[in-house]
Amino acid sequence: MNMPHELGSILIIIHPPLAILGYLFTFLAAWNMGKLLFRRKDRKRDNRDFGLSLAVAWWLTFLGLVTGMIWAQVAWGSFWSWDPKETAALAVFVTLTIVYVMNLRELPLKVQAPFMAVNILSILYTISISFLSIGLHSF
Repeated sequence: MNMPHELGSILIIIHPPLAILGYLFTFLAAWNMGKLLFRRKDRKRDNRDFGLSLAVAWWLTFLGLVTGMIWAQVAWGSFWSWDPKETAALAVFVTLTIVYVMNLRELPLKVQAPFMAVNILSILYTISISFLSIGLHSF
């Protein structure tokens, strides 16, 4: 079986896991946000869990984006191509950054929640692009 040369990079074992873990921790952060919004007991622990999962999600998503850019430079000679998956991943990162900054500034969760919802929808859209077989990420 012939594999596209782009997939022969060592970054194949770094970039996809970082991106996937970033998305998984974002779902965990959304879950923890939901617990804070709808549960009245153990709020101190839930708040800690939300902040921690959000920070881990942000860093993993950031590192996933950066390693993807490095891989793109190596494989295609350009850090950014405005590929549908790249653009959707950027939307995920931007909306996650908005939630992260809002949380750092201690804005109310009811203000943060709509942005987290948009972030989750962005992740689902990003994942769906893989199944549509469009752009540089279709093999």
